[in-house]
Amino acid sequence: MNKIDYNSSTNQDIKGKFVDREVIHCASNMVYNLTTQAENFPDYQDELYSAFEGVPDYEEIARKNGWTMVDDLNDQYKNGNFVNEDGEYSQADDWSELCDEQNIYIAYPDIFEHWIVTKYFGERLTAHGQKVFELFDFTIWARPTTGQAILLDGVIGEICEEMEILEGQKYDWSK
Repeated sequence: MNKIDYNSSTNQDIKGKFVDREVIHCASNMVYNLTTQAENFPDYQDELYSAFEGVPDYEEIARKNGWTMVDDLNDQYKNGNFVNEDGEYSQADDWSELCDEQNIYIAYPDIFEHWIVTKYFGERLTAHGQKVFELFDFTIWARPTTGQAILLDGVIGEICEEMEILEGQKYDWSK
């Protein structure tokens, strides 16, 4: 299977159409100003207090700390769900629980921008490990990137590829 060039001219056009359809408006100033007055919005305090805290990649963090999922090792280890380089096992159910159980330091990625997006796009972003939250009936994407067009974010290419809308795919939007 050929690797898709997310940034070919045609695919950038497709991703641009997708972003135009799914990203509604920049909400960075609104979110920032609301966070300074979060105590006035008790129903949204949790969202506002954590608005600039990204979603950590627990799997990446645990793997950097020497942990592997037993399934990745073709079940040659039967004593737990995870094993580390020292042969220690863990019965943790997921990467997050493993990090907590092993007291692995979790760094939360910074958030640089906030965007109002469609509910559909918010669900797709969440499935890709992006932080998305609801605020006053708006779906807000806490974007951990800045300084480039949204269409160039890797997550956009991944979502478009999954939707099969890139050049040469089943639902090619270039036609």
